[in-house]
Amino acid sequence: MAAQITSYGGLRAGVLAWLARSGDSLLDSRFDDFLLNCERRIYYGFATEDAGNPLRSDPLRIVEMETVDPAFALSAVTPQPATFLELISAQLNSPNAPMQIVAQRTIDGYGDCYVSPAPDQPRLIAISGTNFRVYPDPGSASYSATLRYYQKLSTPAGSTANAILLNSPDVYLYGCLIEAAIFTQDADAALRYLPLYNASVAGLNARTQRITASSVPVMRLRAGMIV
Repeated sequence: MAAQITSYGGLRAGVLAWLARSGDSLLDSRFDDFLLNCERRIYYGFATEDAGNPLRSDPLRIVEMETVDPAFALSAVTPQPATFLELISAQLNSPNAPMQIVAQRTIDGYGDCYVSPAPDQPRLIAISGTNFRVYPDPGSASYSATLRYYQKLSTPAGSTANAILLNSPDVYLYGCLIEAAIFTQDADAALRYLPLYNASVAGLNARTQRITASSVPVMRLRAGMIV
């Protein structure tokens, strides 16, 4: 039999079946909320800085979530793409040169003392909330960069499925089961499904590390970070 939880409808039915609550109209009506919270856990993790939180999860990062913008226009402060999650690398296009990914406090610390190798040529890039900041300020000069970053995938809906649901449906299944258990205030069930979810995410993240292994350390900053 073909897998049934690799579609939106299959996942919705599967969550109720795993909970032994098929036909429960209340849970069925709240499924999209479970899916929304599940995706927040997938993309941003949960209580990532609190090792003692019983519901802690790391964010998922897989190669299928990587994308490249080869001509991202740079300015002192630029909004991030709507689907942006985490910056992997940035390369100035002309002149061709790598940009250093730093914390925004590093840019704050330079002030006016930073000497650029070319007038207004951006050398540093940082995450500032939902924006990018670059330094030096390119002003009216036109610069672009090739950005490689992790992005959110399309949320499963109707006949639409994304690479996570198609290739790793257990991530969505266990994630939605955790959220459903939280909704029903069944702490035991949430703690039962959490290690299954975390093991799935950890395995996929380890796969990404093997695929993208490099001798050069990379500083990756997530959307919304203000450091």
